[in-house]
Amino acid sequence: MPSSRNLTNWLKGLADYVENTEAPRHFWLWGGIFTICSALQRRVWLPYGIQTIYPNIYILLIAPPGGRKGGPVGLARDMLHDLNHHVSADSLSKRRLTRHLGEISGSTHFDYKGKPRAQAPLAIVSKELSSLLTLDPKVMIEILTDLFDSHGRWDYETDGVGMDNIRGVCVSCFAASTPTWIAGNLPPESIGGGFTSRCVLIYGDKKYKEVAIPDELDPKLYTALIQDLNRISGLVGEFTWDDATREYFTDWYSTIPAKVKKIKDARLHTFMSRIHVVVLKVAMALRVAYSEELVLTTDDLGKAIETVEATLEDASQALGGHGRSKTSHDVEVILRQLKMSGKLSFTELLRMNHRNTNKTELEDVMETITGLGYVKELVEQNGNKIYTWKGEKK
Repeated sequence: MPSSRNLTNWLKGLADYVENTEAPRHFWLWGGIFTICSALQRRVWLPYGIQTIYPNIYILLIAPPGGRKGGPVGLARDMLHDLNHHVSADSLSKRRLTRHLGEISGSTHFDYKGKPRAQAPLAIVSKELSSLLTLDPKVMIEILTDLFDSHGRWDYETDGVGMDNIRGVCVSCFAASTPTWIAGNLPPESIGGGFTSRCVLIYGDKKYKEVAIPDELDPKLYTALIQDLNRISGLVGEFTWDDATREYFTDWYSTIPAKVKKIKDARLHTFMSRIHVVVLKVAMALRVAYSEELVLTTDDLGKAIETVEATLEDASQALGGHGRSKTSHDVEVILRQLKMSGKLSFTELLRMNHRNTNKTELEDVMETITGLGYVKELVEQNGNKIYTWKGEKK
């Protein structure tokens, strides 16, 4: 490893590296957070009562088709490959995943205070969540949900195949998808109470800027990023925090129940039961991005809280129309159309959506949307209805 860092802040260096790209800036930020968390593996930790918090994290980038979500996912995978870290295939089965973790568990010990510690770190990275879950969505979602908790010991046995003995689980997941795919393919039990409650849902529907012909990204800056990431990945030890930081965190923690009551989408409520853990994981990543002292400060925590809470503003859009209503998917699609266009007539909406809905069904959908308060309805003298986007009712 180099004797010192090339960059004052790794995440700032990453932002400079991708400046001339179209992907939303917060996609790149969360891609950077995932990359740091994966590089840290299980080599750093924060004691937290009877549990220990490791920096593994699950992140889903959600955007409409063409939303420029593939770049951050691909760069994270490339960087981890360049560090020779363990990265999964784009598509895998439960059996292949557990076997891979078992193999890693036997070969990636590290020393802490003269004693070896077992770990099984794996970064699961896929530009399409559909590819990751294609073989058996329900089973893969179940195991990913279970592995999030970084078990010290986790064994998996199958008839006729044998047992995989995994020590020091440390799995991170970074994937991309669309609201339409989420709504149409994720099992109902994975929304809210299961898989998605463990994921940071990052939604974006606007490009950062137009870049018709992108320039080659700076190879010298990439080398500096890899060298510093390699140094970050060599950190070992326990995070600490002083009394002031604990008090700061405790004060914020006490506000969570009130924040839950303000969130109208019940699908997000169970994430709020884990948001404090996610905040601490993000705080670890933000800290080591600029410092090699494993000490959390109020500034680190404040930035982590701000970063995580910002994702809640659009998280409902990430989940799309996932629900039991027959029209929920159409409601989400038409909401996006109205938000993008600003104003559309009923006739225009029918023309845009006639392959998936008819006049009567669209009337029901628009009644729901106006009832939600997202649009203003104006009826012209000829009876034609005009819908103007207002945004969410406060």
